Amino acid sequence: MASDVIEAKEADSAPSPAAKTFEADLSAIRALSTIIPGALPVGVNGIRVAASIRPRKVVIQGGDERPITMPRTAFQVVYPHCTIMIDSGLDKATHDSFSPDRPEPYFPEAFAKLRRALSAAQLIVLTHFHADHIGGIVTAPNFSALAQKTIITASTADCMMNTPHRPHLRLSQGQIDAFTMLDYPKYYPVAPGIVLIQSPGHSPDSQMVFIRLQSGREILHSVDSSWIMDNVLQLKGKAAPWVKEDVAAVNAQLRWLKHIHDSEKNITILVTHDDERFDAVTKSGIIGGELAI
Repeated sequence: MASDVIEAKEADSAPSPAAKTFEADLSAIRALSTIIPGALPVGVNGIRVAASIRPRKVVIQGGDERPITMPRTAFQVVYPHCTIMIDSGLDKATHDSFSPDRPEPYFPEAFAKLRRALSAAQLIVLTHFHADHIGGIVTAPNFSALAQKTIITASTADCMMNTPHRPHLRLSQGQIDAFTMLDYPKYYPVAPGIVLIQSPGHSPDSQMVFIRLQSGREILHSVDSSWIMDNVLQLKGKAAPWVKEDVAAVNAQLRWLKHIHDSEKNITILVTHDDERFDAVTKSGIIGGELAI
């Protein structure tokens, strides 16, 4: 009886999805983007190494049976004299582990390019612990060399050790110690022009990435807060039953991203798994379609 009362009180006091807010201060993020001395980046490139095909009804609430191509991507921030990678893609075995009975598109030549880009990068940033973002490093033959120049948060480290996205990607404490680990409350300027933004919701350790270029153009990588741009534009979250998110937190992030889209015309929003969006930003020249190696 007492436990029932406690549970009822907790349920009554729990915020509804509509009540939660995502309080990211764009002016503060912009200020942090220039706080680290050095040249700002000159461009951002993207690459697709694989894809999943899902019915629209699991990609967005209220969707239909139409198939949606959801690429698995990584992005490269290009400076005058070096590059920084945002996420690492995934190897074919990890990609195949998501649907072992139904092979899905995989692009080995693209992944080979990505591996070369990871090896050549000055720095690598992992946005969260999911396999399609970390697999390219965890399974790499040169794991130790890549880990030494890779930044992860303490939350990501905990997930990689204790709740890995795929069992074969579990890391030991010794392997985690090879990474550069950070912990920050809201924003972190990781390099000239790049600011990490805490955005737990899709996963406990999720981060967005703000990028300011020398040209003045700004890019906001929403990572997996949305799977496709329509999640943002229609303010409708994912509907995949296997995805366990903090729905209230994700909904708040979608509202913030929609506000950015509507009010900040200089900002281009990237979405990890939107094939049409990837085509649009590369065809327009905002994002380069080939990695610099």
